[in-house]
Amino acid sequence: MEKKEWQGAEQEAGFSKQQLLAAKRYRPAQKDVLSAVLNEQDSYTHEQALSRITAYLKKEVM
Repeated sequence: MEKKEWQGAEQEAGFSKQQLLAAKRYRPAQKDVLSAVLNEQDSYTHEQALSRITAYLKKEVM
């Protein structure tokens, strides 16, 4: 394989907000956070979704 093909194979697929909310990978509380922080028109990897959950939960409460 060429180097270019390897780079494409390493990228994880993106998922829509609805696909992530339907995934069994996330607990109900995590799905609540995802529904609040994700945009309908964007796609996200699982790592990005977990990063958004973590960032939301670590926000300082005023």
